[in-house]
Amino acid sequence: MVDGADGAHQRSGWWRALGSWVLVASGLQVAQHVASRVLVERPYEFRWRGFDWFASPWSQFDGPEYLRIVTSGYSYTPGVRSNIVWFPLYPLLVRGVDSWIGLPLASGILVSALAGAAASVALWCWLTQQQVGDGPRSHVRLVAFLAVMLYPYAWYLYGVVHSDALFLLLVLGAFLLVERDHLVAAGLVGALATATRPTGLALVGGLVLLGLERRGVLSVPDDARGVVARWRLPVRFDRRRLTPSTLAPLLSVLGVAAWATWLGVTFGDPLAFQSNQRVYHPSPLPWLKLPYFRRLLTWEEPSYVLTTTLQALLLVVVILSIPAVIRRFGAGYGVFVGALAMIPTVATADFMGTGRYLIAAFPVWAMWGERLARRPRGWLVVAGSGTLMFAMAMGFSRSWYLT
Repeated sequence: MVDGADGAHQRSGWWRALGSWVLVASGLQVAQHVASRVLVERPYEFRWRGFDWFASPWSQFDGPEYLRIVTSGYSYTPGVRSNIVWFPLYPLLVRGVDSWIGLPLASGILVSALAGAAASVALWCWLTQQQVGDGPRSHVRLVAFLAVMLYPYAWYLYGVVHSDALFLLLVLGAFLLVERDHLVAAGLVGALATATRPTGLALVGGLVLLGLERRGVLSVPDDARGVVARWRLPVRFDRRRLTPSTLAPLLSVLGVAAWATWLGVTFGDPLAFQSNQRVYHPSPLPWLKLPYFRRLLTWEEPSYVLTTTLQALLLVVVILSIPAVIRRFGAGYGVFVGALAMIPTVATADFMGTGRYLIAAFPVWAMWGERLARRPRGWLVVAGSGTLMFAMAMGFSRSWYLT
């Protein structure tokens, strides 16, 4: 729980998070312009040529697909790459904004930017809820915050036309609501998350388990020993505390259920989003990562090998951090992070995309930020992560395939 002093700081300290987001977002806008215009155009002359000229580098790869959904809707042909693999909440929000301003690219950037800014405030509130840091002026909370916001692939949180910022906001919101014992509201916000990304399914188990922990249905036995004591595993079950409202976080499945229902009614295949993924990633036994190891051993496409290797290393860090996350924040967060890590492990053949999926693994990055903040010069690791993020954001703005 949050004490009075920390509660006051939670209400007044949001400006620190928002100010940090604005500062980083402004720097990234400058960086993308330098990378995609200043270093490319010869000779370079700054002359305003419209919003699309300035901001289009922030819409790469999946970005144009989302914008086509905004302007033309969904379509599906079995066996052919179709846009139903992109979940609907983000393009629906962009379409709503675009109905007012009439510029799809600007609408997409605005929705992403607002979601990223709100996610930064929600993250700060969550860190305060978890009592990360020693007080209102402690640098530990700020370093933990920056460890999430400067994660190497976190440039998606600063206006990129993609659903990652919205997804992180909804995940944080759902967990915050559980922490404050608003379980029905948490389930409904979780439903919005599962309507935003397929990785939203990782949220369901985590929310339910966290709710059971916070309501006292599950707890760590007083006489716990071994792994149960070391990992702080809640294995004691108190049936008397179990009520129907305790299971309200299960409402989070409604988002993906609604999407599947719409696909079934419209195209006759409620799981089309899953089956069509195999058209995009046609690899047998993807969990063996055979395409990745083939490129690694032959050093084919070095840039591809380097970025997928980085994503694989981040995945390993997340998996190895799960016990520490459980000890620090609770088993619900460990289940969420584990499920989030498992999805790219079994679904992608070469780790590509994993770095972006793991933006949402905020308990891991916050935990490491908290630990680094208490080490001499530990903040340099976070600074290095931010430097790498800026460098890769510049590459992304030039259409480098990084995640």
